[in-house]
Amino acid sequence: MLSQEMNGVLTRIENGAPMGELISRFWVPALLSEEVKDPDCAPVRVNLLGRKLVAFRDTNGAVGLFDARCPHRAVDLFFGRNENGGLRCVYHGWMFDVTGKCIDMPSEPASSRMKDIIRATAFPVYEGGGMIWAYLGPGDPPPVPDLEIFSLPETHVYTSKRLMQCNYMQALEGSIDTAHLTFLHSEKSTDVDVFGVGEYKKFSDEDGAPKFFCQDTAYGMSISARRGGEDDTYYWRVTPWLMPVGVLVPTAPGKVCRANFFVPIDDTSCWWYRIRYTPERPLSGDELHEYQSGSLDYSERIPGTYLSVGNKENDYLIDREAQKTHSYTGIRSAQLQDIAVQESQGEIADRSIENLGTSDTAIVMCRRRLINAAKDLQSGRVPSESQNAREYRKRAIAITLPRSASAEDAAKLASISRYQAIEKHPKLEDV
Repeated sequence: MLSQEMNGVLTRIENGAPMGELISRFWVPALLSEEVKDPDCAPVRVNLLGRKLVAFRDTNGAVGLFDARCPHRAVDLFFGRNENGGLRCVYHGWMFDVTGKCIDMPSEPASSRMKDIIRATAFPVYEGGGMIWAYLGPGDPPPVPDLEIFSLPETHVYTSKRLMQCNYMQALEGSIDTAHLTFLHSEKSTDVDVFGVGEYKKFSDEDGAPKFFCQDTAYGMSISARRGGEDDTYYWRVTPWLMPVGVLVPTAPGKVCRANFFVPIDDTSCWWYRIRYTPERPLSGDELHEYQSGSLDYSERIPGTYLSVGNKENDYLIDREAQKTHSYTGIRSAQLQDIAVQESQGEIADRSIENLGTSDTAIVMCRRRLINAAKDLQSGRVPSESQNAREYRKRAIAITLPRSASAEDAAKLASISRYQAIEKHPKLEDV
């Protein structure tokens, strides 16, 4: 039954589909700030949740996000002129400010009151973490989620995105699937900390069958995966799933923090927003070079696009010799490895042929949670998670803890205050 719902309710976001309606009740990334970097810059197309939109930054630096169709004759506002505090349609000169208010209608008589009535369809936006976030649902937007990146200086955060040519759920499930790290991302070299897990990487390599403990939370789900550690410890990776499409990626204390957001474009493609941040210091020049160049954990992009140089048209630049001698896959970077396997499942994976195991516990629970939330929304119950803005202030963690520590103890470290304490006092009893 779950596989049938996967191939129906959960994967479909277009044309008023239940999952599209659910995701639209949350704030989601719509584009990078760099895409509308300067005031009066050219408008850009934004495809989001099956909708065709256009974004622009006005003369005063405010960002507008409109339905792409002009309310006059449905002309694409992408061709509009961004000038003098608004976006002007080139067909008849109608002009709208970032709120959608019509501020000029030169093709109508000066005495006409149409200008006071007509509005472009504008969506609420919020700029933070190097992204423009949008709310596409009905009514007033919920509170903006209290993500840690929103409170950090620009120098502490680096955000980019990649196009993924598959359904968003395949990408999301890859990010909450802790078990695959042991295999897909395995490298023969042990001196490169690809995952930011420091000295703990060896435990992932040595134990490929983690035990999962998943707990529903006010923000989504806490996913704790336990592997063998030393004789008196276990290695834990605690992954907060930020409902509906966000994942905080476990890193060791003191390392660069990471977050992923997988935002549907339509049923068969999505944007992967990749966020790196360092709460206590600016990102270093070497770190920024790594992210921008595509070395190690990143995927190089084709200039002028958000598509990776390695992609399905060239088999992700797989190197079969490297697969024998260097890496498990022969694909250059961890991010590109993720893209390769998730796109290889098809544009929309057929879940009816799956055979799930214990390592898929988090995936099953995530699917059920989203399906139930979509059904609740159809019955008139708005998702409570969208209202729980403060609950989203979490961090993921990769750490060894005494064998006496429980899954609940590990999960508590996703609290930022506890995470910060464990950085200073590595023993659990000191936290």
